[in-house]
Amino acid sequence: MDTLRVRAYNVRFGDAILVTVPDRDPATGTTTKRHILIDVGNVLSKEGGADSVFKPALDAILKELAGHTLDLYVMTHEHLDHVQGLFYCSTKGFAAGEFEQKLKVDYAWLTASAAKNYYDTHPQARKLKQAFLEAYARIRLHLQAAPPEVASHFETLLANNDPSSTGQCVDYLRGLAKKKTTYVSRGLDLAGAHPFKEATFKIWGPEEDTSDYYRGLLPSAVGLTPTTAAGAIGTAPVRPLPPAGVDAEAFFNLVEMRQRGFVDNLLAIDKAANNTSVVFSLHWRGWKLLFPGDAEQASWKMMKAQGVLEPVHFLKVAHHGSQNGTPDGDVLEAFLPKKAPDKKTRRALISTWRDTYNGIPNDPTNKKLSDRCKLVSMLDKDTVPYVEWTFRA
Repeated sequence: MDTLRVRAYNVRFGDAILVTVPDRDPATGTTTKRHILIDVGNVLSKEGGADSVFKPALDAILKELAGHTLDLYVMTHEHLDHVQGLFYCSTKGFAAGEFEQKLKVDYAWLTASAAKNYYDTHPQARKLKQAFLEAYARIRLHLQAAPPEVASHFETLLANNDPSSTGQCVDYLRGLAKKKTTYVSRGLDLAGAHPFKEATFKIWGPEEDTSDYYRGLLPSAVGLTPTTAAGAIGTAPVRPLPPAGVDAEAFFNLVEMRQRGFVDNLLAIDKAANNTSVVFSLHWRGWKLLFPGDAEQASWKMMKAQGVLEPVHFLKVAHHGSQNGTPDGDVLEAFLPKKAPDKKTRRALISTWRDTYNGIPNDPTNKKLSDRCKLVSMLDKDTVPYVEWTFRA
C-alpha cells in the first residue's frame, strides 16, 4: 500500500510544507517517490518571526530528500512569511554555496504576478500596483513619526509587505529551478511544468490579471508626499501638533482618524498580495488535497464564480487561520461541505503562531472548520519540529 504524506514544518508564523507523493508511471508501472515543497518563510518581527527555525527545518527537509532533487517548489505569493526561508538559508543559514549544492530543484511554480515582465504586459495592474507601492511608502513614513506605542502595533504587517525585502527573496526564487520555472494562474496549461506521471493538479487561483485584487485604497492623509521609488524611505515627518487656539483633544482625534485611514490602506496592501496566492489542488488515487496559500475572500469569491471549487479531503487553511482566509456560506460549502460526499476522513492544518497578529488564529473560524473536519493547529504542536498527515491507497 502506497502512502502520500503531507508534512508541515514548525516555522512559527509562516508556511513550510513538504508533500511526498508516490507517483506511478502508467507506461512502465514503476513508482517514484516525488516531493513538492510549498513556500518556507515567516514574519520578520514579534513572536512569529525567529530566523533560527529555518536551518533546522531545511535540514529536516534535506534529510527527507536523501540526496534526491526536489521535484517541484511552489511559491504561493509575495509575502515574507512565505518566501524568505530559502533566501535566508542561501545567504546566512549555510556556508557560501553549500545550500545550493544540497537543495537542487527541477521545477518551480511562482504566482503569475511575480514574473519579471508581468507589469509590462498588464498596464492596468501596473498602475494599481504602483499606487499601492506609493501608499506603502507614505504609511512607512507616517509610522516612523508615530509614537512607539502606536507604531509597534503595525510593525509586523509593515515588515511582511516590505517590497524591498520581498523583492530580494522573490528574485532568488525565480532562479531556483534547474529545468523550468512557471508563473501560474487559473486556466494555465501545466503540461511540461512538472514531472508527475500519475498525480494531477488543478490551479484554482489566482486571476491571471491581478487588477481586481489591487483595490480599496483610501485617499492619503497627513500631507505626506508620495515617493516614486518602491519602498524608498525619505525624511520622516514630524508628528503634528495642534495649532495655537485649536482644541488639542479635537485635533488629536482628527489625527487618529487619519491614522486609521493609513491602517486601512496597509490592510488593503496586505490583502492584495494575499489574494494573488497560488491556489492548487492535488489529486492522487481518489484523494484531493487543497493548498490555497493566503487566499482571502476576494479570491475565494472569484474561484466560486469561475466554478472551480470542489470538495476536498485535506485543506491547508488559508492565511494562518484568520477570519478573512476562510469563506462562509455557499463558498465554504463548495469545497468543504458539512456533509462529506464520501466516507473518507477530512483533515485541515492551520500553520500559525501566537502573539503575531491580533485575532489570528480566529477562534470562530477554527470552530467552523472543526465542525466539518479534523483540525490541527500548529499552536497545539509548538514544541515539535513538524506535524504530518498520511493518505493511503
